[in-house]
Parts: sequence; C-alpha cells; structure tokens
Amino acid sequence: MKLNKVEKIIIAVILLGLILVGGTFLFVVPSFKEIEKQSLILVANLEEKAELDTKLERLNTIDADIETQRKDAIKYEGSFYPDLTSYEASELAMAYMKSAGLEATTIELTNLSTRELSLDYFFPAEVEYDLKEYSKIANSTTDEETLLDGEFMDGNKKYSITASSVTDVVISDENGIIDPGKYTDTMKKMYKAAVCRLVSESGTSQTVAAIQATYEVTGKFSDYMKFIDHIYSLDRATMFEQVPIPMTVTIEEDEDSEAVFVTEGGTISTGSESNGEMLVVEDDTEVKKELTIIFLCVEPMESVSTVDADGTSIVVNQRPAVY
Repeated sequence: MKLNKVEKIIIAVILLGLILVGGTFLFVVPSFKEIEKQSLILVANLEEKAELDTKLERLNTIDADIETQRKDAIKYEGSFYPDLTSYEASELAMAYMKSAGLEATTIELTNLSTRELSLDYFFPAEVEYDLKEYSKIANSTTDEETLLDGEFMDGNKKYSITASSVTDVVISDENGIIDPGKYTDTMKKMYKAAVCRLVSESGTSQTVAAIQATYEVTGKFSDYMKFIDHIYSLDRATMFEQVPIPMTVTIEEDEDSEAVFVTEGGTISTGSESNGEMLVVEDDTEVKKELTIIFLCVEPMESVSTVDADGTSIVVNQRPAVY
C-alpha cells in the first residue's frame, strides 16, 4: 500500500518527534544533571581553595607572631618566680628579711601547690538618705558637670573612656580620640581602672603555682612596716595572706633591766616593774609578729638559675635528683 504525500509528512514528523524526545531523555537531561553536580563540586572546591589560601597566608606571618608571643611570655614570666622548692623559698624570705634588718625565730614552710589568680574590682556602694540628698542639693551649682558611666573629669574638661578589650581602651573628648602618648596622670589612672574593671567583670582567672613561708618576725616597728611595703613593691609576685599591724606591745623585761617606759596609760615605770603593761608602738619599738610570705610561681620557658633578693643571689634550680 502506497502512502500519499501528506501521510509521509505526518509519519516523518512523528519519527522526528520520537527521536528528539528520546535524545533529550538519553543525552540532554543527564548532561544537565551532570552540569549541576559539577557546579556544586566547583563551589566546594573554590571554598576549599579560599580556605587554603587563608592558611597559606597565615603561614607567612605565623613565625613572627610566635616570636612576639614568646617574647611577651618571657616578659610576663619575669613577674613571677620559677617553681620553688621549700628550701629555695626559705632562702628568699630570709634574704628579704635580712635586707630589712629583721630576724626570724621560727619557720614553717608548705610544699608547692596551685593557686587561682583572679582580679577583683571595688565598686563603692552608694549610701543614700534624705539628709545627704539635701546636702548635695545645697552644695550643687548650676555649672556642675553631670558625669555618666564611662566619663571623667581631668581638670576642667570632660572625657569619656571605653574598653572593648584589654588591648582596646580608648579615651576621647569632643574632638576625637586622645593619643596615648599624650595621656595625663589622671588619664593613665582611668585607663588602668578601665582595664581592671573589664577583666574583673569578665571573670578571667588563671592557675599558677604558690609556696608559703611562715616566720615569727622580730625587729623595729619602722623596719617591719618598710619590709611589708617592700614585699608588695617587688617586681616578682610576692604577697601576704594577711598583715598584722601592732598598735601596742606587752612589756617583757629582765629583772635587772633599768629601761624606762611610758605605758599606754601614761604612767612611767622602770625595768621589770613594767612587765605586763601595754606600750604604745613607736618607730623604734621592737615588735614580734607572725608573717606568712607567699611566692607566686610560673615555670619559665627559658631556665632561670638564680633570683636576686635585694642584692643576694638565690639559686633556684636546686631540684632533687630523679632515679
């Protein structure tokens, strides 16, 4: 049977359509899916490349950063003692007391242990009552500056201080940020207070080692007080748990003593007759008190063999042998 021209055209069109549809499903659709898959892989590879580039860029500066951190660590390590043995702590304490003209009659030492260091910032509690408010109103003037939190007066000028981190503290006025090189004494105090407040509020703490040496200290009251001040002013972290300050002492004299005393009550007595009476402490009065000195320690990255204690070189690498 012969097909006419129209029928041949229709069949040709149908065959062409089948070929196009079949080709689309067999070749085009899978190709589009593969393109989508490869596009996702490309995005992932580009992200990985960017991450690797960042790491490689960091490698160019990491050595310098490590060296800077190492130098900072060594600098701060100098504010502490290396881990001390009981004998080393005793030698240090005795050297400091000898330099102050004090004597020690008893000693009690602890083993090296750990201690948590944190910073407390004092927030004065404002006591309010009506008469105080009336007094403020009476003493106030119309020109008085009202200071908000973070503001302070230096001379007749108002400044503001903001602390975003320990290393990012800014003092400014109406003209902009003040150059740290131009800080006044007041600005420096406010800067330190802002850093201390920030660290205190953040609850930051650190564990260090500590060792204690307890002595019964004897010497002149003036030397005793100078010794206490000196210990707190040392470059290395040294402190007292508590400091007893004697205001009076009990007189204790030998029977043949002829020393003359003016007692706390104002009476004059001589020698052993004065025993048991209370004497008001003066600079040259001999006092005897128990003091506990605490040495805070951080084992340094670079070994330390000696520590200077007011001119006396104390060996601090006296570690027991390990068998």
